[in-house]
Amino acid sequence: MSERREADRVLGSKDDPATASFWDGRSANYAAVSSQALHDPLVARIGRSVGPDTTVLDVGAGTGRITLPLAARAREVTAVDPSPGMLGELRRAAEESGVTNVTTLEGRWEDVDPPEADVTICAHVLPMIEDASGFLAKLDRATGRRAFVCLRATGLDYLSDPLWRHFHGSSRRAGPSYLDAVAVLEELGISPTVHMIEVPLMARFDDLDAAASFYGRALMIEREEERERELRKLLSSWLVRRAGRLYPPARRVPAALLTWRARRR
Repeated sequence: MSERREADRVLGSKDDPATASFWDGRSANYAAVSSQALHDPLVARIGRSVGPDTTVLDVGAGTGRITLPLAARAREVTAVDPSPGMLGELRRAAEESGVTNVTTLEGRWEDVDPPEADVTICAHVLPMIEDASGFLAKLDRATGRRAFVCLRATGLDYLSDPLWRHFHGSSRRAGPSYLDAVAVLEELGISPTVHMIEVPLMARFDDLDAAASFYGRALMIEREEERERELRKLLSSWLVRRAGRLYPPARRVPAALLTWRARRR
């Protein structure tokens, strides 16, 4: 269950999503959009299970898109991520916001020794994981009360498939879906409840240069002058300008939120 294989097929090991450096290069862009998540329905849904005495563990926390809004409700949040760049942006944002109840833990979920938490969260990470069963089993063991796993309900290239086909000659191979995650959980003896929600598409860019840099990586395009010029031309007609910024041509995308109660051990 992994979208990493597609990256391997296109780029070999040159830009591996399993590495911290892959995400370090995206940390500034992710930080720029994380502040928009305050009214994200995903945060609102998870927030119903979080109160002043709740401890939270956010696995694959990135720059804090979910961590920081929940920290305002929780007693303590531990944010786990393999990327020092992402966690650096999270700590900076927490300091600027006066948030003092967030602890960061750098490393791959498979390798770290996390504290148990009342509520555990893993959003938009699972499709990149090779050993989904081991990953989810460890998440369940770290859960005191309730676990949440969020995945997009559509393919990674729901919107940008025409751009992918333009540069690679065919559609991107379909990655794992939330139904695959449900099947893995059921093999572990866990029967999750599935909530279908719509989440904001957070990507936004100050200018075409920033958009081309982001999509060049997302589309796994070789950094050649001719290809970069071609990408900029396509993006100039594909992106939508609103209030002085550039956005993809959609505001929301469907997602699936899987949740289950911690099993008695």
